[in-house]
Amino acid sequence: MGLHRGSLLMGSIAATNTIQSTNASNRKKQSVEIVQVPADLSLAFATGAVVPRSLHQWRGFSAEHVVTGTQPYSFQRSGETQYLALHDMILDDGEIAIDGMATNYTRDWRRSVSFIPKGRSAQGWVTPASRKNAFTALYFEPALISEELERRYTVTNPAPFLFVRPPPLQAALTRLETLLLAPNVDEMLAESVCLVAALEVFGIQSDPVGVGLSERHLKLVDAFVADHLADGISVSDLAVLCGLSRFHFTRAFKTATGTTPYAYVTTKRIDRARELLAESGLGIEHISGGVGFPTSAQFRRAFRARVGCSALEYRRLRRRIC
Repeated sequence: MGLHRGSLLMGSIAATNTIQSTNASNRKKQSVEIVQVPADLSLAFATGAVVPRSLHQWRGFSAEHVVTGTQPYSFQRSGETQYLALHDMILDDGEIAIDGMATNYTRDWRRSVSFIPKGRSAQGWVTPASRKNAFTALYFEPALISEELERRYTVTNPAPFLFVRPPPLQAALTRLETLLLAPNVDEMLAESVCLVAALEVFGIQSDPVGVGLSERHLKLVDAFVADHLADGISVSDLAVLCGLSRFHFTRAFKTATGTTPYAYVTTKRIDRARELLAESGLGIEHISGGVGFPTSAQFRRAFRARVGCSALEYRRLRRRIC
């Protein structure tokens, strides 16, 4: 038997009181200000338990992965942000009501995506099935997105949807979930994934007319990356150099170079690491930090993926050749 919703409405636990921004204090100073986007989803568990929630933030985006477990809980969303979520949950019972929509009683939420635009509040309650239940939520700032997508966004009136499974959004949010579960979040990759998810929501499939990257832009990007390999480089940093929004820059860069900004920066980092491995006696930890990888484990994975061998194997090979 499902738990009566009245027993679940035990008061809202403000998300901002339980969230710790894991990367705000650790990030090196960037050339673009971080726009804080709080989560506007509150959870209240029948037992009074508090589920740990850790909010990662980038310019105009916030994201979190929350393991809810099997305890019944109620939830409320205030509607202050654009809310996009990937669910991995099965319910024994539950319901969700969004302003302007009929109450939804779907119970199988596995790998489904929901979107609730700003201004649409939501509330409901769930009794989860006995399994690991979790969700990944992406919050983004409507004003910033409106500015960056310009008229394409302003003429769009996004409608909410619940528990659908569009492959592009599933893929983007699954990638974001993987990043959030990693010991260290790769900030540039995460920002790129957030941009892709937002683009998918609003159906932006092509580059705006007249927006591209000149040779001067590409040289500016190349010089900036070379000068800041050891720092945290964001898509925002590179877009500012070209006078474009992140959305337009990401697509224009891919058109001009055939690769994404993230892949380009990673390749530059690996290229510099190869030089250091061949020409210096620096240790792997020192090299990985010197070319901008948060951890040596991330560096080792990226190096092997792009070079085909480990960093140490590459060093030994180069020394035999020389």
